[in-house]
Amino acid sequence: MELAGMTMYKTLVMTILALVGVFCYHKKIVDQEMNKKLSELVLSLFTPVLLFTSFQKDFSKELVTGLMISVLLSAIAFFLIWCICKWVVRKLDKDYAVVELVALMYSNCGFIGIPMAQGIFGAEGVFYMTAYVAMANFLLWSHGVIVMSGKSDIKSLKKVFTSPTIISIILGIICFVAQIRVPQIIEEPMEMIANMNTPMAMMVAGINIAQADLKQVFCHYRLYWLSFVKLIVMPFALVGVFYFIPVSQLVKTIVILATACPAGVTGSLFALRYEKDSVYAAEIFAMTTIISIVTVPFSMLFC
Repeated sequence: MELAGMTMYKTLVMTILALVGVFCYHKKIVDQEMNKKLSELVLSLFTPVLLFTSFQKDFSKELVTGLMISVLLSAIAFFLIWCICKWVVRKLDKDYAVVELVALMYSNCGFIGIPMAQGIFGAEGVFYMTAYVAMANFLLWSHGVIVMSGKSDIKSLKKVFTSPTIISIILGIICFVAQIRVPQIIEEPMEMIANMNTPMAMMVAGINIAQADLKQVFCHYRLYWLSFVKLIVMPFALVGVFYFIPVSQLVKTIVILATACPAGVTGSLFALRYEKDSVYAAEIFAMTTIISIVTVPFSMLFC
């Protein structure tokens, strides 16, 4: 109950930040082009710095074990998610079907999951979240691209290993294992930059929601079914499976939290790039993001 209450509090705080983004978009303080730049700033600077700084801690076998468990549980989570997706989405010859598959499989663990982990569990939560984020990025730029494009794209695989997120995680792990600590004069500004991740990420999410036609979104009944699967079925399936795995409760909670996040905005970007139904992708993002305000704290009740 305490975890659920804390999650609800953090969710409301982040909702207010998202509403600031909605306000800024409607008041024309920011537009679509500026939002793309802000999104790139979060993905290329704020989040990577946050991930790297989460590894700036004293080496311990407990943390290494927890990270390895996080990798294993993340793999189990994505396999289970894939199985559920195969049950829900069956006609991949349709543009809308591939959009649904990518939206259901890949949550907004970067923009929402990381800030939530940071707000609720601090640096240790972000530390364990890195395993899920790394696996999500790898699968998104490999499986996700193949599904959306209908063919293998080698260039996308290269992006996996050259993305700022993956590079920051690799460097962070190296520094953690070798116990390389950045000087205080560098660490302090890095922590300041890392602290900007949550407000900026949520404002970008709010701007994205503001661009959707919410009247049309709430009249699209299949979106309610997809939201139910994404936000209730998937995390609770993990709760059931993880119940029988005797490992750290914190690590299990982090993976469930990442899975309980709404659909990622990357699905909309991929739909635009590969000429799929980008409007539908944006609608799934908006609907799941709004409903997750209630469902994420609810899922934490059972962790």
